[in-house]
Amino acid sequence: MKRARIHLDSQNVRAWLPDDFLPAVMAFQLVRYRSHRVAAARANRDKGALSIEMAMLVIVLIVGASLVVLAIKALVTKKATQIGTSDTSGQ
Repeated sequence: MKRARIHLDSQNVRAWLPDDFLPAVMAFQLVRYRSHRVAAARANRDKGALSIEMAMLVIVLIVGASLVVLAIKALVTKKATQIGTSDTSGQ
């Protein structure tokens, strides 16, 4: 059975993802690109390229994780402000 591939591009992501998460989608695409480069270096048995690509992959993963955390923090802050303003206006 074939797995369905999810294509994360700007057209179908904007439909269901808040704008705060779009940098995380870019980081996800970069991780996919780097992981393919790691697989190619491993297939060619090129140890120098493999170590460089692994280091770049780790850096991209750390940046991606921090972008996700910042996006979640921004979303929570935005929603908390909306809840706080709607709560006081009801009195």
